[in-house]
Amino acid sequence: MKVSFSTIVVSLFLYSLSAQENIVSVISLNTTVSYEHISIHANVEGDDNLNASMQLSYKLASESVYKDGAECMRAHPSMEVDGSALNRNFFAGSVMFLQPGEKYDIKVEIHEPDGVNFLGEIELTTKALKSYDNLIEYYAVPGSGGGTGAAADPFLGLQEAADNISAGSKVIVADGIYSPFEIMQSGAEDLPIIFQAETLHGATVDGAGTDRGAITIGAFDTETGYIHIDGFQIKGAEWGIDAQNTSNIIIKNNKLSDVNYGYVNRREQGVESNQYITNNEFIGRTFWPQSGIPSGRAIDLRGNNHVVSYNSISNFGDGVSLDGPPYGSCYGIDIHHNDLINIIDDFIEVDGMVSNARIYRNRGVNGRAGVSIAPVYGGPCYIFRNEFYNVEISTFKMNRSPAGLYIVHNTGVKSQNAMSSPAGWQETILKNNILCGTRYCFEEFGLVDGSNDDWNYNAYFSTRDAAVDPWFKWNDNRYHTIEELQAGEAIEADGIAIDMNEFNNASVPTVYESGFSSADFDLQLVSNASSRNTGVSLPNINDPFVSDGAPDRGAFEYGEELPKYGPDFSVINSTELISSMDFLLIPNPVSNFIEIQTDHYFSESRIYTIDGILVNSFDEQKFLQFQELNSGLYYLVLYDANGRGIGVNKFVVK
Repeated sequence: MKVSFSTIVVSLFLYSLSAQENIVSVISLNTTVSYEHISIHANVEGDDNLNASMQLSYKLASESVYKDGAECMRAHPSMEVDGSALNRNFFAGSVMFLQPGEKYDIKVEIHEPDGVNFLGEIELTTKALKSYDNLIEYYAVPGSGGGTGAAADPFLGLQEAADNISAGSKVIVADGIYSPFEIMQSGAEDLPIIFQAETLHGATVDGAGTDRGAITIGAFDTETGYIHIDGFQIKGAEWGIDAQNTSNIIIKNNKLSDVNYGYVNRREQGVESNQYITNNEFIGRTFWPQSGIPSGRAIDLRGNNHVVSYNSISNFGDGVSLDGPPYGSCYGIDIHHNDLINIIDDFIEVDGMVSNARIYRNRGVNGRAGVSIAPVYGGPCYIFRNEFYNVEISTFKMNRSPAGLYIVHNTGVKSQNAMSSPAGWQETILKNNILCGTRYCFEEFGLVDGSNDDWNYNAYFSTRDAAVDPWFKWNDNRYHTIEELQAGEAIEADGIAIDMNEFNNASVPTVYESGFSSADFDLQLVSNASSRNTGVSLPNINDPFVSDGAPDRGAFEYGEELPKYGPDFSVINSTELISSMDFLLIPNPVSNFIEIQTDHYFSESRIYTIDGILVNSFDEQKFLQFQELNSGLYYLVLYDANGRGIGVNKFVVK
């Protein structure tokens, strides 16, 4: 199994470090890499007076100028999280929005006013999707046993296929209905096992009401990895995909329905890592609204270095969840561009994670909590650019004394309190958010002595008449207006009060159970919004979003297009493109000849139908001759030498 959480020996770095109690000593530097982000986690000793700080900077290995990484956070042993001493001593932070498959130089600096500075330099390469041209292709059709897997003699049923293949196999699955099956073989890093539907969603794995998995990967007493499931319909089971003790799993382009759990990696023995769950649709059995907390979850993960992106999720107890033992062992998680609606409890919960979760560009409508961070064991947990509408309890659930929360550039609109959290959260940064409710904008009490809480530049609205009822409750003190809050507490010096005219189209829900759809609101800002250009600049976090140097408050910059949430089943989905290179297709419409006009190099081109079916592929030639294409719309995708998509364009066949 490939280890996803690497440790770098500190003796390689530049400075010797004192062991005095107020001097920081770096014990180990741990890293994880994903497709777009790199996580740094420095375990330390000393710095008992907590006056050291860590900064990250980065650059492409081929470039010379470093850029700032995101802000880092500090965890120390005296913190109390979830009722117990943290007993962890570390700095952590991320560098974000990198290019897949590229080498980066990361500079790690720990500044120690008491006498010693630490500088580490690391070269790391981000992950990239691979193409696999060396796999043995097999074929499967519906049935219950037999066949050799050849095109002329396909496997009869998916269990027959799973029992007779090994690492480096790709099973192309014909349209039809298939019984549940188990995959107990492992692939390898460059030789995965792939089950791919021949026609997108044409092959259905029907659990027929089983209390087990429609697809089971691995078992409780073994480790299994490098398995891909691509393009199926999966339904009628307790678990759509039950992955046990697994690593390096890719689940993409599937539709899962009539399940209590969509995808679950379980057994909780600490080997789970590198799960990539992208461009899927999950529809559960748990209908909203209802009381209690149902057990079902769309995506239920343990372990490290997972990416959950571009999924649509509805009708589950929880949407995306990391909540489960072993607590305090989860690092380097990306959850982004998911569309969640009608979730009984939490849209997203990362309870029990330690450092470097990145939760961004998600949309949640009708759910009990936006993001549950109950608890976080030191952080940072970066939560940014999300929109949440019609949340029952709190936009952010900061229960069980979490530590290390970095919550910026979100928009939350709900009935009752916009935010409400019990005592105990600590080490928080809350900036550039817009929070709207019908009661308190936030109701926070029982703050932790000595906690560094930097709340500023947020925008607030309540339907309350501030002359009668307070908008804010901080540390058990009530304040009617933002001006009273600013005068009474050391927070929100640059906070503002707004009204709902800030948005293109939004009102504050008054009855949670009424329910809404994403078509009922538009939380983008209008041209004269007071939230425009009045936020504070945030290193690295603002890089892909702010082009004018003046960030807006809330989830969206004025004038930007709404982000793409959820899956795209129309063609090779956009998450597989590492860039969006422009090129022309001449002529267009075409009959049986087309020219690719571009100055950029590409290694291969492929033609797909509107449904994502591959119909032709070519080498780097720019003049393509093809026959027997039916009239209609097609996509032409260009790839680099590593098989990574670098551009896509449409054309019409007459």
